[in-house]
Amino acid sequence: MSAPTATVLHELTAVEQCEALRERSVSAVELTEHYLARIDRLSEGLGAFVTMTPELALREAAEADRRFAHGDHPHRSLQGLPIAFKDLQPIAGVAVTNGSAVLPAVTAEEDAAAVGLIRAAGAVMLGTTHAPELGIPCYTDTAVVGRPAVTPYDLGRSASGSSGGAAAAVAAGLIPVGHGSDGAGSIRTPASVCGLVGVKPSRGVVSAAPASSFFGFSTDGPLARTVEDAALLLDAMAVRKPRGLHEFAASTYSSFLTSSRRRTTRRLRIAVWTDSGFGAAHPENIAAVDRIAAMLDGLGHEIVEITNPAPWDTDLAQAFFDYIGGVVSGLLAGLPVTHEGALQEDTRWMKQRGDRLGATDFVKSTAALAAFADRFIAGLAPYDLAVSPVSAEAAVPLGSFHRGRSGEAPYRMLEWSAHTPLQNMSGLPAISIPSHVTADGLPLGVQLTGTAIGSDPMLFSLAAQLESEIGWAGRHPQVWWE
Repeated sequence: MSAPTATVLHELTAVEQCEALRERSVSAVELTEHYLARIDRLSEGLGAFVTMTPELALREAAEADRRFAHGDHPHRSLQGLPIAFKDLQPIAGVAVTNGSAVLPAVTAEEDAAAVGLIRAAGAVMLGTTHAPELGIPCYTDTAVVGRPAVTPYDLGRSASGSSGGAAAAVAAGLIPVGHGSDGAGSIRTPASVCGLVGVKPSRGVVSAAPASSFFGFSTDGPLARTVEDAALLLDAMAVRKPRGLHEFAASTYSSFLTSSRRRTTRRLRIAVWTDSGFGAAHPENIAAVDRIAAMLDGLGHEIVEITNPAPWDTDLAQAFFDYIGGVVSGLLAGLPVTHEGALQEDTRWMKQRGDRLGATDFVKSTAALAAFADRFIAGLAPYDLAVSPVSAEAAVPLGSFHRGRSGEAPYRMLEWSAHTPLQNMSGLPAISIPSHVTADGLPLGVQLTGTAIGSDPMLFSLAAQLESEIGWAGRHPQVWWE
């Protein structure tokens, strides 16, 4: 679908919006009002937002304009740019529900580290985006919102999760970039089904303070329409000083935005696979991966087709569920038994599994996951980069995971999202880039994985190079033009 002749504000990339704000060709208040109006007019049915904060947003936008007028903004890279935060992270003065209608909403006194860094960079907060209960399932549908987050490309299909609300909002042009978090693919799978760039940075690039979420598995990251926009947001989130066990000093990394504007000059050795351990790959996935592999080959890189170095098997699946179940059980310790029945079905399943575990079994699960992570890292050692699918297929129809017998949904979700958790276990960086359109007209991403912690800049550089080859720019869902 071609773009309208007249360019309107949300058609500008986030980088371009920031430039327009600095040049004062648009005011932060004008930009904020534009997005608030789009959200008010178009968000019904997308299930993207939980809480809107329009009064706060307009105050912050007015403050951004004051700073621009007085030249008080040179180190605030996101000054005046609207954003919304995922409804799982502490936000000072704003109620966060954690996707649960059972647990009390929490209004924090201090922002989570990544949220605080984005706000300190001058971003204007529009509200919070929809996330599933405790961020557990790979779909986003809660009693808090009352309707699921859907991909704007088909309102009858899931936007995935747990950053489903953020992905739906960015893809529909309701926010320029989205804040997400990824504990087993929760940025990358929503990005894939919504036609976006989604980044899970190396473990330690973004601070997990005030707590190491999921013991280092989960990290904050960006969802965006372009690689440059994702890099812009990640630059704001990147750790400025060591604050935890898994974190690096900022000097370890150059600007990701700078990396996205460089082109990889050396010949890379790139591993490619499509299998996950759950049977033959979907033909659309094979086509998507083959297309990216052909592009990389055309750019002069060495392509090596391999089998998945750490495919899923029964032992890995059981260890994964035991680990997540143990974490959920711990998070919900003290929840009255009378409240347990009101938890979402998948939260309840995980809690009950965790409640049955002893300490020995939980430790065994973490050791098993670490062993698979080691196997994954060792298998990737001969290569500079890996290319694989993001999910088993494109966006699934709403309710797909819960068709059939009770208790089968977690296994269906794992099979669908099996290509992403090993990057969380290993800490390796990964980017989902939009690369393919299915026969049904749905977007489908391909995943680039760095083979070493800290290889994020190379990933950004190559992803940007592929982006220009793919030609995805200008492809949007119908709601974009409304």
